[in-house]
Amino acid sequence: MKTGAKTPEEPPLPFDLEGWRSVAAGDRLRLLRPEDIVAAIQRIGPNGDQRVLADLITHVSGELLRIIKRLVGKNQRNEGEDIIWRAHHQLIVAVLKPDSKDGQALCKTFRTCVEFRLADAIRAERKYALRNQPYKTQAGVTDHGEEVIETIEPPDEGSEQVVDVQRLLNRITDPRKREAFRLHMDGCPLGPGIGTTSIAEQLGISAKTAGEWVAEIKAFLKIEIGAAHE
Repeated sequence: MKTGAKTPEEPPLPFDLEGWRSVAAGDRLRLLRPEDIVAAIQRIGPNGDQRVLADLITHVSGELLRIIKRLVGKNQRNEGEDIIWRAHHQLIVAVLKPDSKDGQALCKTFRTCVEFRLADAIRAERKYALRNQPYKTQAGVTDHGEEVIETIEPPDEGSEQVVDVQRLLNRITDPRKREAFRLHMDGCPLGPGIGTTSIAEQLGISAKTAGEWVAEIKAFLKIEIGAAHE
């Protein structure tokens, strides 16, 4: 029996073009870690064997879509399609840029990188929805005593209140806790529900832990903002 023979689960080395050609032709890419396939794509480069490159990119693209679609709920605007394709495009670009931060992360922790980019896409979508939804209204009175309906405009992103919160959040040393609170501010629920994405799912933690992190940062912000205005 030969020693050192590769099993279908063991990938060729990134520069082993013939090995990757054989794996792709034998429909064995699905048995390999996406991290290894991304590393091979980056090693082959845009000027390498176009047929092998196309097979590898097509497989990674499918893996990205599978993960993203599983995490994006149909309750989002346009049934989540805008979020899905925004995140997918950003990640495919990263796959082809080995020197980028995400390009490197996809070679090490593929799913975690996808989840963080998806969180960015969901946050961007929620900000868009917030900016384009009708403002809330309340009953008011003019200077002449006439009843009117007044528009309540939300604080601008550049307002002192928002800037204070962002500045204080930057002092939280744990990036996952910062991300949890930002998702909370964007209206993301703690735990999963039917067709919804949650903080717990995005960060790979329990809903209880998500709640504890949000409560911890709320308490921190309350103390710090209170002290700043004393």
